[in-house]
Amino acid sequence: MSAREKPLSKKTPIRTPTRDRGRPSTPFLRERILSSAMYLFAQTEFDRVTIDEVAERAGVGKGSVYRQFGSKEELYAGAVINGFIQLQQEIKASLKDGSSFAERLETIVGLTIRYFWTRRQFFEFLRDPRAVPARQERLYRSERANLALIIREVIEVAAAKSVIRHDLDSRLAAEALLGMVRGINRYAREYTSPAAAARTVVSIFLNGCMRDAGPNGCSTRAAREGRA
Repeated sequence: MSAREKPLSKKTPIRTPTRDRGRPSTPFLRERILSSAMYLFAQTEFDRVTIDEVAERAGVGKGSVYRQFGSKEELYAGAVINGFIQLQQEIKASLKDGSSFAERLETIVGLTIRYFWTRRQFFEFLRDPRAVPARQERLYRSERANLALIIREVIEVAAAKSVIRHDLDSRLAAEALLGMVRGINRYAREYTSPAAAARTVVSIFLNGCMRDAGPNGCSTRAAREGRA
């Protein structure tokens, strides 16, 4: 061994970085920020909500908000997307096995109208989802499609049981139902209530497409009377 060479030593184990360095993580940080943003964006217009208000309500620093969401637009999109997820979970939990086609529609329409009734500002985003980053736009469209899929599945089950016509386009029917819900939330809030609006939407959807009413219908007498 030369004078410059050192004896081999045992391999020093690599130390895994711990979370003790720097600021400790905040439990459910992202969820708290989203919850705060959803509340504030539901109360007032997008431009009037500040990141400082979101941070204060969430009990976190302003920097934490920006670390989780790069911009106010991304935070807004995240709040809307999270809202769609929550709404779907509530609908699925409320749909009862053995309930009629009409009852299942009433559940979906009623919950959807009530959810957006107090979150009117969310429709600003719905009118132009391209205003947010592409990744979040895709997430929004995906969750929006999932909501429509819940309705499609209810319609398709009814068709399989011969409650409604087999040749009915379930995708178009689901979008028509959501279109009525959206229209009422945007234009009819001043002269109706969520409960009355839900009854009207379901009535129009069912009674306007009865199979025994002619070639343009889709629903049977059993669906109208709530026995299916």
